[in-house]
Amino acid sequence: MFSYMADAAIFVDCATREQWPVAMEGDYPTLEREYGKAKIAPGAPLLVTVEGGLDLRPKVDGRGRETTLIIQRFVRTWPRETCGSMGPITLEDTYWALLELNGKSITVKVNDKAPYLELNSKKASAYGFGGCNRFFGSYETSGHSLTFGAMGATRMACPEGMDEEQALFTALGSTTRYEIHGSKLLLFADKALVARFEARTRAE
Repeated sequence: MFSYMADAAIFVDCATREQWPVAMEGDYPTLEREYGKAKIAPGAPLLVTVEGGLDLRPKVDGRGRETTLIIQRFVRTWPRETCGSMGPITLEDTYWALLELNGKSITVKVNDKAPYLELNSKKASAYGFGGCNRFFGSYETSGHSLTFGAMGATRMACPEGMDEEQALFTALGSTTRYEIHGSKLLLFADKALVARFEARTRAE
């Protein structure tokens, strides 16, 4: 999460909760420009993806040096997203809200209609909501490999979201492995990223 106010730039890492000031060098101008384009309140935190590293830089007051984040490359912003829950996040027994399918962001008008996925470790069952229908099936995982069995689903017909729902079922069927970065779950079909989720509480 990146925030900027009164010439002070702060970065909080989603995975560790560590916080660092951000040096105004490298690709920082791009980050600040994109932050300014986001429709958020001045000084509010914005989820961003950057590539960079930590190094010592002089403190703002000039008294000594401190660990500072150096932005080597700005990647993108994630408006309306957050770090999510910062407790221990595991693949199983976590409520995963769908954020993106095949590179396309998911937009939901009504929160209780948001697609999600859960993996129940006790029953080795996968279930969730695709945007129109509830679905259920099995899964297998070993290390970072992950595969889903054939999914069953209710048979509701909806005026919107059917294509997106089918795309989710296709993505789950093609999944071969996963990665967890902070509060985000990434599903891959070999090397191709097919879906991205965020760990959330049911109330969100």
